[in-house]
Order: sequence, then C-alpha cells, then structure tokens
Amino acid sequence: MPAPDPAVPVPGACAFAASRLLPLLDTFFLEIGQVRNSDDTEAVHRLRVASRRLRAALPLFPLCFPEKDLRLWIREVKDCTRALGAARDTDVRIAFLKKYLKGRGRVPAGKTSESPVPIRTGADPLVRLQKKLRSERKTQQEKLVGILDKIEQGGELLRLRESCRALADQKTRGKKNCISGVPPVAADRIGARLVSPQQYEPFIRSPDAVPEHHALRIAIKKLRYTIETFAPIYRRGMAKQIRQLKRLQDLLGEIHDCDVWIDDLGHAILTARSRKAFRETTEEKTIPDLTPFRQLLCNREKERNRLYRQFVRCWDALLRAGFWEDLEACALDGQRSACRRRKTGTQGAEEAAFLRMLDPVPDQQAHSLHVADLADRLFTGLLTLHNLKNRDRTLLRYAAIVHDIGWAGGRRGHQARGAALILAENGLFVNIKEQGMIALIAGLHGGQAAIRHKGFYRLLPQEDKERVLLLAALLRIADGFDYTHDSCITDLNCTIRETEILCEPTGTGNTGPCRERAIKKSDLFAKVFTLPLVIP
Repeated sequence: MPAPDPAVPVPGACAFAASRLLPLLDTFFLEIGQVRNSDDTEAVHRLRVASRRLRAALPLFPLCFPEKDLRLWIREVKDCTRALGAARDTDVRIAFLKKYLKGRGRVPAGKTSESPVPIRTGADPLVRLQKKLRSERKTQQEKLVGILDKIEQGGELLRLRESCRALADQKTRGKKNCISGVPPVAADRIGARLVSPQQYEPFIRSPDAVPEHHALRIAIKKLRYTIETFAPIYRRGMAKQIRQLKRLQDLLGEIHDCDVWIDDLGHAILTARSRKAFRETTEEKTIPDLTPFRQLLCNREKERNRLYRQFVRCWDALLRAGFWEDLEACALDGQRSACRRRKTGTQGAEEAAFLRMLDPVPDQQAHSLHVADLADRLFTGLLTLHNLKNRDRTLLRYAAIVHDIGWAGGRRGHQARGAALILAENGLFVNIKEQGMIALIAGLHGGQAAIRHKGFYRLLPQEDKERVLLLAALLRIADGFDYTHDSCITDLNCTIRETEILCEPTGTGNTGPCRERAIKKSDLFAKVFTLPLVIP
C-alpha cells in the first residue's frame, strides 16, 4: 500500500494561507520583468522584498501543500532571494561609494580644510573599487536573469500560484480572515519566531559581537514577516509591534552594511601592504597610496559606532517598556474579537468534535479511545500528587482522543503533524489557549519529549506550561501501555510512595512489551513529578 500524502489540507487555514500567499506571488511575478533591466535598482529591491516575504510565509503552512512540492518551492525562492540579495547589496555599495566620492572633497560648515594627500584620479583605489563593483554587478545580473528565466520557464512557482488559487476557491465557514483554526496557528508560528531578549542580551552590550548582531537581525526579520503574514487576524494588525521590529531591523541592517565595509577595507589594506613594491607597482616604482582606503574605513567605523549606540538605546527603551512581554501576550490573546469568538457547547458536544477528528484515521480509533481511558485512570490514581482540576482531566482526554490523527499523513512525523492538525482544526468548541494546550499535549506523546521548539508553549503563562507538561507525561505513559494497540492492559493501580510511584497494570495476554514501552516513555514523567515511575 503506498504511503499517504504527508500534506493533509485543512480548508480554513489553507484558504487563509492562499489569501496571504497570492498577493506575494502576484507581486513577485510583476517585478520580474522590471528586474531584467539592470538600471532599475529599485525593482531589484522590490523583488527581493517580495521573495523574502514569500520565503518566510511558505513554511508557515506545511499542511496545505505536499511536502515534496513545498521543499521544491522554498528552495527555488531561496535561490532567487540569494541572487537578488547579492545584486541588491552591490547596488547599495555602488550608490554609497558614488555619494562618498562625490562629497569627499567638500568641507563641512564650521570646519577648516585639511590638506588632503594628492591622488591622481586614475590611481585612486576607491575609483578602481567602484569599477570592480560595477563589473561584479554585471556578472550578478547575468546570473540573476538566468535564475528568473528558470523560474518562468520551469513553472514551479506558477504551479504554486495555481495551487493557492485552488485553495482560495474553497468554500469556508466563518468571516473572512477569521477562520477559527487560524488564531492558534498564528500564535504557534509567532511564538516559534519570537526573539528572546535573554538569548541575545550578552551580545547587545558588546559592540564587537558582529556575527551575533547579524543573527539577531535575521531573527527579527523572520519574526516581523511572520507577524505581517498573520496581521489580518490581530487587532490593528499589530502595526505598533511591526513598526518597532522594523526599526530594530533597519538599524541592525545598517550596522551590518558598515561591518561588511570594515571587513572588506581592512582586508584590502592588509593585502596591499603585503605586496612587494617591485612586483605590484608601476614602472616608476611608486608605492600605492592607501590613504583613501583608510579614510573610508575611518568613516565606516565612526558610522558603525553611531548606529550601534542608537541601536542600544532603542533596544533598552523596548526592554523598559516591556515590549517583548507585550508581544508574547498579544500573540496569544490579541486577536480581533471576531476571530476569538468560538461556539460554545456542552462537554458532550466538545468531545464529539474531537471524536470527529478521528474519521480520517479509522484504524487508530480503538487505540485512541483506550489510551484516553488509561490516561483517565492515571489522572485519578495520581490526583493527590498533581492536584489538577477536572478541566485538566477533560483536556487530557481530548488530547488522548486525537493524539494519533497525524497518521493520516503517514507514520513519519505523525506527532508533529497531529499537533499541527489540532491547531488548525476549525470546528472545536474550546478556546484558543485550550486548543493550543491540547495540541502540545498530543504532540508530546511519542519520541523525545522536546518542548523547546514548540511555539505555542512559549506564549503560555508558567502555570499553564506546568499543566501541559504534567498532562503530557500522563499521556505518554498511557500511550506506552497500549503500545501493541490490542488493549491488553485493562486497568491501572497507582501507589504514591516517598521515593517512587508504583504503577501496577492488569490485563490479559502478553503485556510485557507494553510495560517496557511505558517505562521507556516515563522520562518526562520522572522529570515533572520528580519521582521515578516503577512498573513491575
């Protein structure tokens, strides 16, 4: 039997994805013709921005497209973005050098003229550098046009646009841009991109942490583009947060431009000084004048220091204002009221909605329901230890019911796929935070209990984070007890001791493999309960 397609389309979320990707694709193809004219540097900039936005948005919707196609599209956009980035960076350097050379001889008001070292125009190293950059730009233009030809002739991104149009034509319930499955997905994606102040704080105070400043710029850029993708579902489109992030990104971008100049000029000076005069100079045996390089290097270092001080002031102001904490809160709770509004129903109606999610995986239904019963027995047996509430018991049952729905796309990666499907489900009666918590609990049921890359988890208050880990620990044990999917273990008896927790399963048939699996999956249990689990 062939493996099922790993892409499991979710109509609501995918319709939203199409509504965000199609404008980017239209802009992308519109600018391609303009970029063929190498004189239009702004067209290169616009196409580069469109490609970067497209590259940032595509991975946000993995359930909407076949995995193989998505990788192909992302790679093609990435190649184009790199070529555009090289061309744009050269354009910026040429424009700056032109302006610098034009204003080099001017004396600022209030300053006296110094006697510059006389330089012959033909021997000016900066003029030679300018010619070299223009030559490099022509080579880059040829490569860029070749990539654009491949995009237009290969038709892969045209196929992506057609796929998006097909998704956009699907009929979805609810108001435009307020599909119930989108807010949890948005919170998860933004949470995954959030920049941690603590992560970069040691490098903010170091002006020489050049690689870290560049990495911070990239992280902020990705966060900003992610927020812009989901902006329609948030109040005021999170315009204030986007504006602050853009300010940081622009400052770090200008700092990076200075760093590139400083590195290149320093290398050029060292290279020139290491040459032997009789081999590298003219017939007159004159030594090359490096004064223009040193003057430009000094200019860029001063500008870099000014921009760095400005960036630190901006960063500190955001820290004092609690910007990052507010951004986390807004990502979780800042959706427009129309997007946050959910249907309400009885607990029976809630559970029925989760049970309907098992329809695509009928082979997993019996296993999922049995795991839900075992998880409930664990919850009851350890009640005096975890002191969780009845609502937590309900969330654990819902997570157990849907923990294996990722099998609809195959066994490989089914935990992460299942969590993504839960986040993007439209018809659930729980609120946004509970939907995200259920997805987290279900996504942790197998493999390594790694939580660090779960975006939604980061946005939760500490109390809710602890609840997620406690419930996930119970689900992992319950799933291990039905490892063979034959319901051989029918009951559990838990005893809480001072140094350990004894869990005695009873059942029929060979229960050994299930016991062994439960012990193997007790890693998270031992961590959150600070007591080892003993299964005789």
